[in-house]
Amino acid sequence: MTLDDGSEISARRLVLACGVTDTLPDIPGLAERWGQSVFHCPYCHGYELDEGPIGVLGVGPISMHQAMLLPDWGPTTFFLNGALELTPEDEAQLAARQVRMETATVESVTGPCDVHLAGGGTVSLAGLFVVPRTAPGGALATQLGCEIAHGPMGQFIATDEMKKTTIPGVFACGDAARMAGSVSLSVGDGALAGAVAHQSLIFG
Repeated sequence: MTLDDGSEISARRLVLACGVTDTLPDIPGLAERWGQSVFHCPYCHGYELDEGPIGVLGVGPISMHQAMLLPDWGPTTFFLNGALELTPEDEAQLAARQVRMETATVESVTGPCDVHLAGGGTVSLAGLFVVPRTAPGGALATQLGCEIAHGPMGQFIATDEMKKTTIPGVFACGDAARMAGSVSLSVGDGALAGAVAHQSLIFG
């Protein structure tokens, strides 16, 4: 492998643990609160919101999935934001989960998590959830020729159950090799990829 400065690195095995790049909707204040009061995963962050008011920012059909999950962590408002159209069946399911639907466009997010709407309304939340578009961090996986898979959140490195990529000797783990991120699952993936890479040096 040749680096930008011209130096070369060689290895018999390589484990890609490059994380992902998250792309958020272009709404003022959203990116600044990413990981603080704006989140992607209720299983990672829902409990810490202490059953306070929760929002879901619509980005597409996958947001319906989020909106259905989140009422178990607090009263939920679904900001459609012009990103999707609900069917009568969708609306009935959300109503059964007591999700409030907001059709006004989201203009910005300020303060701890104050969502400002077109027309002048503001909704103050404990946390706002949004599904980002993800892609493996850096270009190394594609430069090596690893197959890139596509999921509901974006791109990730394709691996088998032992974390082997489609390129012999190259493994991948963590969020970069999952269709959805999770710290605990990524840690387990890293342990598996490291163990399998080591054993492949011994047993082939």
